[in-house]
Amino acid sequence: MNNSTCNTLLNQVYQTGFAVDEVLLFLDTHPCDATALSYYQQAKALYQNAIQAYEAQCGPLFMTDVNDNSYWTWNNDPWPWEGGCD
Repeated sequence: MNNSTCNTLLNQVYQTGFAVDEVLLFLDTHPCDATALSYYQQAKALYQNAIQAYEAQCGPLFMTDVNDNSYWTWNNDPWPWEGGCD
């Protein structure tokens, strides 16, 4: 696992997640806006792809995504205070 690669991928997760959050807030007040609905679908797909790319290179992003049945792998990588986010 390359820390620089993981940081880049994590930034993509943050950025696409922010876009999803923002369009959801807009849709709360403009539920019939077809352009916003279309943008939401695109942003959601980018967010899901960013999460998948991160997990493929760096491991699970959420505890609920640990798929190993024989060992709890969530705590294998360094924690942020151990240099995991450098």
